[in-house]
Amino acid sequence: MDIAAALWATGRTPASLPSASGAFCSGRSLGRQGDQDEEVTAIDDSALVRRLGVLVESIHAVVYFAPEPQSAYAQLGLKGYWRGYFASRAAPLGATGPQLVTALFGGFSPAMVARALPEVWTIASPQQVQAARQAGATAALHRLLGGSHLESVAAAAALTGRCVQALPLPGRPMAAAQAGLQRPPAPLAALWHDCTVLREHRGDGHLAAVALAGLVWPEPHLLPGRQVDAQQQQYRGWDDESWQRATDRVRGRDTAGLEAVTDQLAAPAYEVLAATGRVELARLLEPLALAVSAQLPYPNAMGLLPL
Repeated sequence: MDIAAALWATGRTPASLPSASGAFCSGRSLGRQGDQDEEVTAIDDSALVRRLGVLVESIHAVVYFAPEPQSAYAQLGLKGYWRGYFASRAAPLGATGPQLVTALFGGFSPAMVARALPEVWTIASPQQVQAARQAGATAALHRLLGGSHLESVAAAAALTGRCVQALPLPGRPMAAAQAGLQRPPAPLAALWHDCTVLREHRGDGHLAAVALAGLVWPEPHLLPGRQVDAQQQQYRGWDDESWQRATDRVRGRDTAGLEAVTDQLAAPAYEVLAATGRVELARLLEPLALAVSAQLPYPNAMGLLPL
């Protein structure tokens, strides 16, 4: 079943599907008021939604590649990169086990997740790990941005805060867990928190799009046209047999439809802002994400492209 057919099966109408150009056809009014009393309508520019996704993920991703978070995890006794990764990203969920994390993170082999969870919770509590994660990410952003972006950070955080406050969370478990944490008062820490919520919101939608497309992991990693690190199999813990089977199953499949549905499911995160507000948010995030990207490796296991 292709993605359009899958969406038909869920009861969605053609007016809510991406057009051939990638733009959204729906013009439904949300009945809210945005910037300057402009009526907010459903986002009809998938390119802007995707760009916002790249920008917020670039800022969020500092937590995976900067030394400050890794040092903070090591101080808690979490030795090795992947123990820190699984513990820190799962911490908002509580002391959960490998089955739930495998399902909600997507992409990883169950065996790889089980090597870290639930053992990490005997070393540090979710609350300790979450505090280390937020502090480490904020410290990294302070180092990378310095004092030259203070006004942009505050303005961007004001807009992302509005998005998170109005975020539709049903069916978005990772976003809901992160959004349930206390938002830090300092603008830079708040911005990282918000970008993390928005990144997880898009990620939750991507997993829904993967399911609608009839794909199972690790198949999405191997779709033609994906630009990921050559070591993706190792990073995600898949054995050779599983990787080869997935490679054979996705041969000839197109990734464009999957990304279009992901964009559509991500769009509601920004609908609280008027069109001018969404463009302004992208403008504010661009230099911040560019500065942070100096810490990010390309290619990377996230599939995040250079800005």
